[in-house]
Amino acid sequence: MFDRMEKGIERAVNGAFAKAFRSEVQPVEIASALRREIDDRATVVARGRTLAPNTFVVELGAGDHERLGEWEDTLGDELRDVVAEHAGNQEYSFVGPITVRFEEAQDLDTGLFRVRSTTTRGTRPQQAHPQQQALSRAPQQQQQQHQPGQGYGQPPAQQQQPDHPSLVVDGRVYPITAPVTVIGRGTEADVIVDDIGVSRRHAEVRVEHGRLIAADLGSTNGTYVDGERINTAEVVDGSQIKIGRSTLVIRFGSW
Repeated sequence: MFDRMEKGIERAVNGAFAKAFRSEVQPVEIASALRREIDDRATVVARGRTLAPNTFVVELGAGDHERLGEWEDTLGDELRDVVAEHAGNQEYSFVGPITVRFEEAQDLDTGLFRVRSTTTRGTRPQQAHPQQQALSRAPQQQQQQHQPGQGYGQPPAQQQQPDHPSLVVDGRVYPITAPVTVIGRGTEADVIVDDIGVSRRHAEVRVEHGRLIAADLGSTNGTYVDGERINTAEVVDGSQIKIGRSTLVIRFGSW
């Protein structure tokens, strides 16, 4: 898990924008600070659900902020992906899209920075890294906080007719409203995952007699549920479906 988190930081360090920083504030320092900030601010709101801040402001001194220049948007995107990847590893949830932006702070010298974070509810879908981005043809759904006692931790025998089963990808919620939901990289999929390791029609989640069943659709790289490669398997609240580099989490409850 630690290695996977560090890969996100390495992308921030080795990207083309890193040359804009030279010996001043380094992207790896900001990435590490964002990880610490999200861990420090994460709050358990219900059994099996930990809410984390989703809006981050990085304050930089005048010199460092000026050096950002044209790399500001690119760096913001990369750091947002670091946050999303770390949150996925820690199973944190968000109530809105992840944003990372930069502001100039007159009281900071070169090489110093601050991170502020807040929890901001929003209806716009989160824009993820091209290899992690998941899109749905369904209407945009506002991400609402799950209320305690609505399905988390119940044994499978009590999950008949689950209340609003959903797929959660990088903090974005896709309600499962049809008998069969196809996941893949192709435009014909119901949930489109832009990941080079995902087949056009990679897997599906179907509703059978009040249960949710995940099934591989003959994909090249396979489908994994909670770490085990499967052909078909029942999924419950909290189950993780791994396809390519992307992880989708099953959640039951009102979102």
